[in-house]
Amino acid sequence: MVSIIGAGPAGLYSAYLLGKKGYDASIYEQKKIIGNPVQCTGIVTSKISSIIRLPENVIQNKIKNIKINSDNNSAELRLKQPDIVLDRAGFDLFLKQKALDAGAGLFTGHKLLDVGKESIMIKNIPKKRKQSVKTDYIIGADGPLSVIYNKLNPENPRRYYYGIQVRAEGNFDKETFEVFLGSVCPDFFAWLVPEDSEIARIGLASMQNPKLLLKKLLQKLKIKKAMEIQAGLIPLYDPKIKTNLNNTCLVGDAAAQIKASTGGGIIQGLTAAKCLASSVETKCNYEKIWRKELGKDLRLHLKLRQCLNKFTAKDYDRLVKMINRDKLKNILENESRDIPSEFLIKMLLAEPGLVSFAGKLF
Repeated sequence: MVSIIGAGPAGLYSAYLLGKKGYDASIYEQKKIIGNPVQCTGIVTSKISSIIRLPENVIQNKIKNIKINSDNNSAELRLKQPDIVLDRAGFDLFLKQKALDAGAGLFTGHKLLDVGKESIMIKNIPKKRKQSVKTDYIIGADGPLSVIYNKLNPENPRRYYYGIQVRAEGNFDKETFEVFLGSVCPDFFAWLVPEDSEIARIGLASMQNPKLLLKKLLQKLKIKKAMEIQAGLIPLYDPKIKTNLNNTCLVGDAAAQIKASTGGGIIQGLTAAKCLASSVETKCNYEKIWRKELGKDLRLHLKLRQCLNKFTAKDYDRLVKMINRDKLKNILENESRDIPSEFLIKMLLAEPGLVSFAGKLF
């Protein structure tokens, strides 16, 4: 018996993979409705296609270009492989159906109260009833505020970025995703992700005052009315996090398996779910498996974020000016942004001027 806490992408995909291997998996989700509220921008690189085959109805848009804006410069990239804008609620429902088809049980409106060695205490919220569930494995896929994280890491409180975005109407280039660096969001970045030519997801993440920064961004972009406001926490990756203790594991946002450079984590969560299913089947240590698969690149994303957080607006202007040069542009257009271990050295060789930023790593 495998008990999975949380029905986001990492939890649902874990249940699907374990069900396929013949394990009895049950998913417990505090919310009543899977996929809502949306707390994610939902843009992923084409690498997702190597993990899971997406049905067309969960692909909201395909992005062919990225426009990178600093305060005084801009650069445009033409992607060799388009990014994908997911229907985030639809994506979760797709994974839910895959998990159910693989034999998993799903219990919505069920909140985790406590974790034992071989049991969990669950509260059925609608019926106001507590229940102890015996289990062989406990999988914490319970997101940024994971209860199970706190059990495994009582002395390691996590840090968060606060993400906020709106869905807004306007006249947008549906093939172009825009990034805003510099004073618009000093400790992270802002984004404009088109769903189509008339609706875009516009937002940012920050540890400072994201609501005020978003208000200024919308004024800058002359967005007068938001259709919908979405917000969520983005945990900062920490290589010291313990994600496996005996029969208990963390996966996805609960494990902060997130690219610190961009805040994206869907592909990393799905990859970690595959590592988790493999560890259950082979009885091998989950932590070793997923760190071998993802650890190096997540550390590099963290180093990039630590470096970028020391950038001034002028530094970003210099960086964007460099990105406009053909050699660097060619690398960024052709390499997967999920795997910095495959492109960082190439970038440094193509543009030695990047070395001038190296001092910000320390």
